[in-house]
Formats: sequence, structure tokens, C-alpha cells
Amino acid sequence: MSIRKKMTGALLAAVLTVSAAIPVFAHDGWSQTNSPIVAPGQVSYVELMLGNHSNEHKSYRIAGQWSTDTSKVFVTTPGGVKSDITGTRFYTGEAATETEPAVNNYFVASFKSNTPGAYIVSVEGDSVFKHGGVGSRTLRSAKSFVAVSDIPVIERVKALQGFSKEVSPDRAELIPLFNPAAVTAGEEVSIQLLLKGEPLADTNVDVIRRSNSEPTQLVTDKNGTVTFKTGAADYYLVRAKPATKEAKEGEYDQTSYEATMTFTVQNESPKLPGKPSSSAPHVYVDGVIAQEGAVKVEKGVTKASADFIRNFIDSNYASQEAGALRAIAEAAGATVEYFPAVGESRAAVAIYTK
Repeated sequence: MSIRKKMTGALLAAVLTVSAAIPVFAHDGWSQTNSPIVAPGQVSYVELMLGNHSNEHKSYRIAGQWSTDTSKVFVTTPGGVKSDITGTRFYTGEAATETEPAVNNYFVASFKSNTPGAYIVSVEGDSVFKHGGVGSRTLRSAKSFVAVSDIPVIERVKALQGFSKEVSPDRAELIPLFNPAAVTAGEEVSIQLLLKGEPLADTNVDVIRRSNSEPTQLVTDKNGTVTFKTGAADYYLVRAKPATKEAKEGEYDQTSYEATMTFTVQNESPKLPGKPSSSAPHVYVDGVIAQEGAVKVEKGVTKASADFIRNFIDSNYASQEAGALRAIAEAAGATVEYFPAVGESRAAVAIYTK
């Protein structure tokens, strides 16, 4: 489910004019998951990081914590449902004392799901800081990603497309135009920067490798997109800091937006031996394997029986003939993902009706 606010160019120019005069060097907040691919029912841990003092804040160094008063953690499911998981958040360090500050520690949130597919974690912050009589509002969006898979290897999840959903349309947001759970070294990938749902051109975007904190600075094109080749296996932090003249009398005089995302470049996984015994895929409906024998492949198209369609997808399906599974499911408002065959395991189709 893609959420996009349509705004005219004139309104963007009047309300969201980027102002170079507003300082944008402040701590970044980002999140990262402990593993890009997990099996159903396993816990994904989400580390909430804040920092990067060094190199004009273009680094992976931790320097503080997210504010628990002004931030929340969400996970968006493959079906597009955004759930609040802030209640799972816990602190990893020791509390501050009179002599020892609570620095370089962080919070961790978690979630688990039995439903295979693409999951987007988003941490959202909204705070106002006043200094010298000037109030500055900061809206943060920090994203990371997890693929849940019945066979948790790159080859099984490489076709997932759900990571490109917009999940924070009221602020700046980085959209991966690639699969961040199945990327390996040397791939050409693209990321789009949106501001309130609209592409943001001519804006700096930094890509920072965790192990050495070396940044690569890129500039978005007219579509708000940057393109680059992935480096060696590691965590990578992507950051953008657009600022605007938005103000609210009596509360704040300027607004800074902060968009971050992390992804993990992985080494290629070994190929599993063997070939599947059948070309017909397993079908998951909302995480549950549906009845066997009701799906077949004809000339490259996966078709489902009329009874299957009525029972699992569209109760109003009138035909008595088998129908194209993806087309019928998407017409009924469902989301569809494909999991390629791996070794002796058949391919799978996942349908999300909610």
C-alpha cells in the first residue's frame, strides 16, 4: 500500500522551500536490524542508534540515545499494516549517574512474525529544541528492513518488492529502489529521497560504511534519486538532512528533516543442491499455507481453482474456471509476493489480504 500526498509545485515552493541558511549539522538517528533475513517465528531485534559526531556528522559513531519521550518505533507488514512496537523497546546500558553520563549506549526494540515477506521498521521522532530564543523543530525518519522467509537465504527472498512502500509520508523518507535484504557487493542500486511524498532533487545524500565510517556523498537527481554501487559486506547507513522554512508561531521558527536508512551488504550464499519436484508453487495466504493441489502453472502463469479463489481471496468470484492467481488477488486489493524455488524446495507465492 503506497501512501502519497499530491501537492502542486507552487505549494511545494511556498511551504517546503529548502533553506541553506538553516544549520543541518546535528546528530543523526538511525536503526539497524540484527539480521536482514530471519525464519518465521524468530525475533528480529532493532537497534536504535544516535550519534556521528565526527567528520561533520558523516560517520557511524554513536554519541547518544534516542529520546523515549519524542520517538516511536513501528513495523509495517507485507500487507501494508503499520503497527506500533514502541512497547518492546529496552535500554542496553547503565543509567546515568551524577559522575557518569549515559553515553554510547542505545535502545533496542523487537518484533516477530510467522508470515513470510518484506517488513519495514521505521523509527519516527518529532522534537523542538530552543536556543537563543530560536526554536527548531526536527522530524526524524529512520528505516531498516527484514525479510521473513520459510527458507532464510538470499536466493529465496531476492524477488521481494515490498520494501519500497512509503511508511512515513508526513516527513522526509528514503525509499530503497532495490531489495535491501538480498543485496551483495558490487551491485548497482538506487535510493529515492521524498519530502512529504514528493521527490526532493539537488539534495546531498551520504552513504556511510560502518566498519570504517567512510562516507560517500551523492546528490539526488530530478527524481530525488541517487544511484551507486554497493561496497564490501558490511552495514551501511544512508542519511539526508533537508531543512525548510516551515514555522509555527510561538512554537518553532524553522524545521529540519532527517531521513536515514540502513541496509546490510551480504556475501553471496551457497546454492542449495537439487531441483523442486513440481513447478506448482506453495501458496501462503496471510502466512498460512493454503490447500495443496489447487494451484498449477500454465504457460508461465500460476492459476488457482475457482474454489480456492472463493475460499481464500474473493468470495464473489463468479467463474467456475481457474484464474490467474496474481491478477485476481491484486484486483481484490491483496498484495502478492513471489519466493523463487531454492534447491529441492518449490517456489512460493505469498498473498496478503490484510
